[in-house]
Amino acid sequence: MKKLFLALAFALLFCQPVAAKTNYNVCFHSLDADVDGRMSKGEFLVAFSDGDTSVFDQADADKDGSVSSEEWEDYQASQGFKTHE
Repeated sequence: MKKLFLALAFALLFCQPVAAKTNYNVCFHSLDADVDGRMSKGEFLVAFSDGDTSVFDQADADKDGSVSSEEWEDYQASQGFKTHE
């Protein structure tokens, strides 16, 4: 539980709105709270409480209901974000 709380707190730290827009340029590992290698829509909504769920849907390229690290990186690249190492 402590790890989950810390992961969520870390994710929220990077999710500050920029000029009334949500910043989706966040490292995947800070979004995958349960560390299962997939970001669920629930994890997305915790990290981006003011976020647009259509972003999650766009990132979910294979439409399986979760976003992998590769899908998130591909989405970020399509938006011109820098890659997180």
